[in-house]
Amino acid sequence: MDRSSADLYKTRSMVLLHRTEFPENHHYVPDPDWTRAAFTIMRAGEAVTAPDYRVTRDAYPGQDVLFCRAGRGFARSEGAVMRVGPEQLVWIANEAPHAHWPDASDPWTVLWVRLAGPDCAAMRRKIFGAGPTLLTLARPEQIELWFSRLFRVLRARAPDIDLALNHLVGEFLHLLATRAARPDQTLLPEKLRAALAAMRRAPERAWPASAVAAAGGSSAAHMRRLFQRHLGLSPHRWLIRERIMLSQRLLWEPDSTVGAVAERCGFCDVYHFSRTFRRVVGISPGAWRQAEGAGARSAGRRASAPPPGRDRSGR
Repeated sequence: MDRSSADLYKTRSMVLLHRTEFPENHHYVPDPDWTRAAFTIMRAGEAVTAPDYRVTRDAYPGQDVLFCRAGRGFARSEGAVMRVGPEQLVWIANEAPHAHWPDASDPWTVLWVRLAGPDCAAMRRKIFGAGPTLLTLARPEQIELWFSRLFRVLRARAPDIDLALNHLVGEFLHLLATRAARPDQTLLPEKLRAALAAMRRAPERAWPASAVAAAGGSSAAHMRRLFQRHLGLSPHRWLIRERIMLSQRLLWEPDSTVGAVAERCGFCDVYHFSRTFRRVVGISPGAWRQAEGAGARSAGRRASAPPPGRDRSGR
């Protein structure tokens, strides 16, 4: 913390501010075509709030994320009111009624950013799942440093600002995804990790709910909640995605057949495999194989192979 920030906090500890101050306050208006294709930042800044400062909206573009540097406050999002303290961050669902305000007895200082892009709400669900969008950061200094870099980019308004902001959003989302993990921890619970490892070892198995539960050492209902909370998918949908990725690797092998791939990946027949592959990938297995060049590679290998009983010299 620099001296000016220290002086500001010292002043606030002696007397509450009568009005909210904004040491940083930045706006950016991206091209609409850009936000349909990539992520950006529409607003960002720092607010040293007075006790009566409050933001209440029915809905608003983008997604607001607030990081509490000092003091305390509250955020209402998706029908829940969350108390936010120092070194905590809250992501607000702007597409629904929402609000945020300081604790009147200890008004907060917040860094905030408004994200925009193709589907920021989906990104929020990817990071937080169905749980609360409040988290305590293991390394808050990383977020402070990120905001400092963001403010520099917004001040400079360089010609490549759109690319720079998109890059910064990616870094920010990665910081949140690794939010509370210590170096000796993983983000996924042990029971979920055990189930995932078992399913990856044998994706061709049927994996009913009872088998998934046994692999994770828990009940079927609890395992389903873990999948939904941490992965945003049911066990069945997760398994289908794993099978499709395995099938893509196998289809790349020059001597594989669609029927053999379907069986290896646990599909009951070629029709079921082709229908599922098309639903997930968008095209049939054969069309995908040809488009990816696997068919041409296979044909080239067959053409270069010598006929049975003859060596490469033709004798």
